[in-house]
Amino acid sequence: MMDSRVNLFKTLPMVGSVGKVSGLPVVGNRIAQSQVPQMSVQELKERLDSKVNNLLLIDVRNKSEYEIAQLPGWVLVPYPEVKSGEGIAKIKQLLEEKRQVCDNNPHLIVMCKAGVRSAKTLALLKDEGITGTNVNGGIDAWSQEIDSSIPQYSMKDISEFPSTFTKPHTKKPFLLIGGAAVTLGTVAAILAVGHNPDLLIPAIKGGVPLRWASPYSGVVKLAVKRADTPQISAQELKQLIDNKATDYLLLDVRTPEEYKLSKIPGSVNVPLTEIQQGAGIDKVKSMLKGRRLIAYCTHGYRSGAALVKLQDAGVAGTQYSGGIKEWTEKIDPSLPRNNW
Repeated sequence: MMDSRVNLFKTLPMVGSVGKVSGLPVVGNRIAQSQVPQMSVQELKERLDSKVNNLLLIDVRNKSEYEIAQLPGWVLVPYPEVKSGEGIAKIKQLLEEKRQVCDNNPHLIVMCKAGVRSAKTLALLKDEGITGTNVNGGIDAWSQEIDSSIPQYSMKDISEFPSTFTKPHTKKPFLLIGGAAVTLGTVAAILAVGHNPDLLIPAIKGGVPLRWASPYSGVVKLAVKRADTPQISAQELKQLIDNKATDYLLLDVRTPEEYKLSKIPGSVNVPLTEIQQGAGIDKVKSMLKGRRLIAYCTHGYRSGAALVKLQDAGVAGTQYSGGIKEWTEKIDPSLPRNNW
């Protein structure tokens, strides 16, 4: 779950508020990118030069962009296909095929033109239990910093974006008022990341009023529930484990494959997908037996979603939002890592 100390509106531009790649407000693009693991083009080059065989390289640009400029070895899965679900199924299949032939667990790397659509792709995949890394700056950065022979292009020349680049509206003086800017930032966040309510949590905890956002009430209500979920730290959870406490149930909501690779001691696995379908809720209820529920995943998103679903079914719980990633870094570095 996103750190509540982050200022959601820190980078809100006072002018020129339309993003050049997605057509969404710039603040929404920046927030979307901040929510997924990143790698620079220099780090990408190092990985490619090492010739490891576990990399799955996905390019989510449009076909016409791909035909203008492309890197060898990248598989084209356009972002519109990802949004429709077809692309997610394709990436799952590619991951499974890679898993059967590579030495280590597949490492998914996603790229687009500048890093926005690839970040949004990873956010959608995260909802499906798939993690990966975003190429910061995309193929533009690769052309500028690694290989100048890769052509650069303007999105206004791309046929799949006929209506994205319209003439900016005349700036109104009242938009420069501080309060209006904050409101615009909140709208941008909701519009840009409606699939991820966690991005509104800093605004909620910071006291930003969202009552006016009635068209997006579903997203706001879910974000409020996520913001109100009780938290437990890695140290507090470790103390419970070390003390051999028996009054809690530690729930891992990742996929069975992730759970098999590494897990926190004493945890049980009920995947988020099962909880969302209902069968997992009954399973959790049958295991609780009056104990306190603590849930975790990799980074915190899936465990937060699971706890909201369980709360709606009458089961309250606490979240360890640091997840297995933080646990491996702070508590038990011996656990296998899953290419976070």
